[in-house]
Amino acid sequence: MSTKKFKWLQPEEVPKLASRRRTEYDECIEEFLQSGLESARVNIPNTHHKTLVSQLLTRIKEKGLKDEVAVRQRKGAVFLTREAGEPDSTG
Repeated sequence: MSTKKFKWLQPEEVPKLASRRRTEYDECIEEFLQSGLESARVNIPNTHHKTLVSQLLTRIKEKGLKDEVAVRQRKGAVFLTREAGEPDSTG
């Protein structure tokens, strides 16, 4: 490494990107299943409602929970419900 001193720079390698899967969605589904609630609004900060719906639907499908949990969207709010059926994105 060079012995040159920089005023505004610090020589450093750029770290590699680590692909991490967010677990908030899985935790949210598990929490809902354990809660005994019929429906609940999902509140995951800094997540757009369309992303939230998409990720929840994907995780529910992967876990084989389509008959137990449904995702609903109303006016930008996302809900998990115990009623089965097609996801509804009206609002």
